[in-house]
Amino acid sequence: MYEKTLEALGLTRGEAKVYLALNKLGEVTVGPIGKESKVSKSKMYDILDKLIAKGLVSYITRNGTKYFSTNDPQMILSYIQKKKDELEETQKEVEEIIQNLTLQRTLTHHHKLAEIYEGFHGLKMMREELMLTLKKNDELLVLGAPKIANEKWEAWFMDFHKRREAKGVGMRIIYNSNAYEFGEKRKQFKHTHVKYLPNNLISPNWIDIYNDVILFVFVLKEPLTFVIRDNSLAQSFKAYFEIVWKASKSQYVL
Repeated sequence: MYEKTLEALGLTRGEAKVYLALNKLGEVTVGPIGKESKVSKSKMYDILDKLIAKGLVSYITRNGTKYFSTNDPQMILSYIQKKKDELEETQKEVEEIIQNLTLQRTLTHHHKLAEIYEGFHGLKMMREELMLTLKKNDELLVLGAPKIANEKWEAWFMDFHKRREAKGVGMRIIYNSNAYEFGEKRKQFKHTHVKYLPNNLISPNWIDIYNDVILFVFVLKEPLTFVIRDNSLAQSFKAYFEIVWKASKSQYVL
């Protein structure tokens, strides 16, 4: 049982066997450790060196002979903390790499006029990718935000908006008339302005307009995301958005 736990912490099977054998034996030379752990002598010194590097084992020399012993078992917790710190640092590095790779992919994909993504993962990936291209004081326009989408993915949407706000990216969003509760929640964000479609207009789909990109999202059984990258088309949709924005209501009473 202990062996499996130590392996789960990142020790090899040989390291786990040697550590447990040594902890049982106390201060001993290599011979008894090999006998107890059933690890070959040819591997023993390499394993002991690695356990010493991990802070789990130490040794003293008497008359030219090394005697090994385990350190206080509390050092296992120190080893775990070190691994956690290393993992957090690695995560930061990976997140930076992912951002740079995603941005690079966005820039190299600009020659594509249209793209289609299936499923929620595709929708999320595309919106997150486009988010990276937005800078402080840019604005995201959303037309026809449906209630069903918020019911499905509200946690992700709220996280997205928190990060957008922190980045200083503004948003104007026109909700379906039946999504009032979600629209009102968006008003808590400083850079966010909300209106509602008039005359009980309801659509299960919506349109995002970023800089020179238009994102059409069709909320079917699985979402279907259609992306068009074209500046002139994006400008025409922005003009259309302004018309609908003026005709929409700041408050909606069901």
